[in-house]
Amino acid sequence: MATPDDGVYMMVRLVILAELVAIAAAFAMPESLQGWVLISLALATAALILAIFLSPSSLGLAKLIRPGLVVVLAAPALWMALQSVPMPISKLGNPIWVTASATLNERLADRITVDTMATMFSLVQYCAVLAAALITAVVALDRYRAAQLLHILLSTATIVTAMWFGREITGVAGPDGSTVAVLGVLLSCATAIRAVDQLLRRSRPGAIALAPLPALSAAIIAMIVCMAALLIRANSTAVVAVLLGSEILLSVFAVRRWFPGLWGRAGVLATATIVFIATATVLPFRTNTDLTIVLSTSSQAATERVLQDVAPAGSGAGASTLLLPIYQDAGAGDSPERPTAAATIAIDMGWAFLCALAIAALLCASFLVRRALSRAYDYVFPALGAGALIAATILAFSDHGVLSLGASLLLAALLGLAFGQSLSGAGRDAVSSEPKASSDQTADQTPAPRRTLTSASVAIWPRVSLMVLGIVLIVQAAWMALPERYFGARSSLPSVLSTAAVWPDATSKPVSLAAAREDLWIRGASKFTRDSALAANEQRTAPPMSSDEFARALRSSPLRGDIWLLLAATSKHSSPQSSTAAMLRMSYYTAPNDLDLLPLRVSIALAADATVREPDLRELIKRDVNLVVRHRPALKPALVTAYRSASADGKVYFEGLLSELDPTFLDQVYARSSGRRSR
Repeated sequence: MATPDDGVYMMVRLVILAELVAIAAAFAMPESLQGWVLISLALATAALILAIFLSPSSLGLAKLIRPGLVVVLAAPALWMALQSVPMPISKLGNPIWVTASATLNERLADRITVDTMATMFSLVQYCAVLAAALITAVVALDRYRAAQLLHILLSTATIVTAMWFGREITGVAGPDGSTVAVLGVLLSCATAIRAVDQLLRRSRPGAIALAPLPALSAAIIAMIVCMAALLIRANSTAVVAVLLGSEILLSVFAVRRWFPGLWGRAGVLATATIVFIATATVLPFRTNTDLTIVLSTSSQAATERVLQDVAPAGSGAGASTLLLPIYQDAGAGDSPERPTAAATIAIDMGWAFLCALAIAALLCASFLVRRALSRAYDYVFPALGAGALIAATILAFSDHGVLSLGASLLLAALLGLAFGQSLSGAGRDAVSSEPKASSDQTADQTPAPRRTLTSASVAIWPRVSLMVLGIVLIVQAAWMALPERYFGARSSLPSVLSTAAVWPDATSKPVSLAAAREDLWIRGASKFTRDSALAANEQRTAPPMSSDEFARALRSSPLRGDIWLLLAATSKHSSPQSSTAAMLRMSYYTAPNDLDLLPLRVSIALAADATVREPDLRELIKRDVNLVVRHRPALKPALVTAYRSASADGKVYFEGLLSELDPTFLDQVYARSSGRRSR
């Protein structure tokens, strides 16, 4: 006969499964819109299950999710939302909106962000990360569940690191795997310490009946895999981050096992501080550079230029991906620059937000260390959270991996585990169906007296918070999924490209937008490259997109140089030449170094006499032609095509440019053009 405890047991297992599915989807489909939808739905299911079926009278839950904590956690989401809403004062917004308004000849609301859809997708990711942390914290209130979560997270990190290591050997791995490897080492270290502690306590009554030897063996194997991946990649910053994070775990272990007194604790902490400082000096600091990229080993020239121009309020969450190509040198598109996580946060959210986040990370690490030192047995979990925070903070100034979807969800789950087990008596107060040998009064240093909640509002607050978060995740999933289901057929650009121009390499420019959701898939997974045959097929089956639909996308993302160019191409026959020139100018300013845009851009620029006569556009055309001649000779046939369709003034100006840059190629242009006319 089923008991209420069996129902709770099944619900908790379903919650853990939903969170595991979300983390797995984040690593398996990081650039897929379907993956984002699956992650939101899985986490929403877990949050709603906890909100509905978990007892609201749980003292541990009410102690964990306090109103003040909820306000602090909601602050980044509120700031992202504020960046996306129209500003009451025009000077508070980014100047790009004023320029776009003048070009489109319509009033656009001034906003802090330069791309509302990018900011909204960043908000989606933050809500998913927040949900993963809170769900894990609630489940980890029970000590037995916390141990299960520790093993699940360790297995996940090890598998992901092994896969990343395999791709690294073949040369196709990205830089984000080092963050997961660091977390894997810390998780294995915590698992090993917990297993050793169990072996030392086996003779004591009241210990949890878990087999320590298999856990210790698995931890050693996982540590070997993760450390091998870090050492072979020769990422010195990640190795130092691992050492510093592991030092916190080992220091807490030494204090709890051998130096429990005040003087012993002071001695261990003093020694750990000295070792910590000595290890930190090994970090490869860069000199004469911005603080946010001080530990980066890759080129960050464009990032430094963006940081010099960043506004105090930031440029909008997710905006760095659009700003960096503008500041990159010509021809850098084949190896795009990846800013560090700290630089990305400073660009997107502002310097004040970055400083507040760094201070909050250090304060949370101090809190977790203090809580670990006050526990007698479950000190491993808060110590693990403190070590992970220190390591993640160091990695944030080294690479971008901390902000990747999979790594951020894994880190959030780890921190939720740490904070869930940082409360004394959490396991006793949480709802669980697992057998316990004893209460936390035998495990914690100081027995926690039983207390009852005196306020119904305090008891209901965690339930309401989880339910609101679950509803928000469902709304986000619907926002991402519905346009693809009902309006996805309208997001086809090859038909427009086939009527505007043909790219010289017989492929269409990888551009994407959804007219029904104003450039929804620009940040999603609908980026594609189609050949000319597929473009012709889509031209017969999909209606061409109008200039109004391109303009709609630009109302949310005015920094899209490719869309400005397509708008100029579709409107050059229906709009005044001055309007086409303004759109073309915006394409030059927002995508100056995108070499894939050069063929169509030069063709449009040379086709109108009014465009060629403007001095600033003449210089921009000269720059594009120079880039093709000197950096992309494979695009020279596109210049021949542009010359054939050029106006009279355009041909004269183009001939003058080639006679200065490459007279030999000018003779080839004459020969190919005359040969085509003779045929």
